[in-house]
Amino acid sequence: MFRKFTGGAREASWPVDKVVAALETQYGGLHKLGEDGPLSVYGVQHNGINFIVALMQTAEGSGKVEEMGFLARFVGFEVSEFQVEAINRNLHISVASIEDSGDLFLMAGLEVAGAFDQAQFMMMLESWKRDLMMTLARISGDGASMAAAFPAARMEAAREFAVNAAPAPVEGRPVDMLASFLGGKEKRAICSDCGGRGKRGFFARLCGECDGSGFVNAR
Repeated sequence: MFRKFTGGAREASWPVDKVVAALETQYGGLHKLGEDGPLSVYGVQHNGINFIVALMQTAEGSGKVEEMGFLARFVGFEVSEFQVEAINRNLHISVASIEDSGDLFLMAGLEVAGAFDQAQFMMMLESWKRDLMMTLARISGDGASMAAAFPAARMEAAREFAVNAAPAPVEGRPVDMLASFLGGKEKRAICSDCGGRGKRGFFARLCGECDGSGFVNAR
């Protein structure tokens, strides 16, 4: 499935039963859509959005997952190449592609690493959810509001408390809010290799320069 893009066999693998159980815990149920050799494809319906999760095992019937994929297809939306470029600039683990038919595909392919850890796996699912959210915000029309979709942001008291006003310059120099947020002892800078995304490449490998955090020690 993704091996042609990610470059060969993987040493790490996750037990397929643990992966499927975690997916069921997160989404409340899966639809088994089919198998093709070592590839198993599951359908997910979550909060009104349909997508698939694909599991590539090391070999047919091995029970060991070495790669995972996500796919969502959006049909009937008026999406321009400019919008697709804007979407891709904001995606974390995915890539968006508009086909000749006008359909928009959102795809992610990930290599597993290390032993299976449910907490880290849930973070991966949250990254996919974030990419779905960014895509939906772009294709839902000019009236779409990310803040309006976030329940707490609709509460006036919450909106007032969360205000962060731009600070006035001190002695003619702008105040570095990022440095203040990270703390005086933590001199950190955005990683220049990945631009702060923590990921690099078409299928979002962890950036080796910053180890996936998006930040490096400032020099």
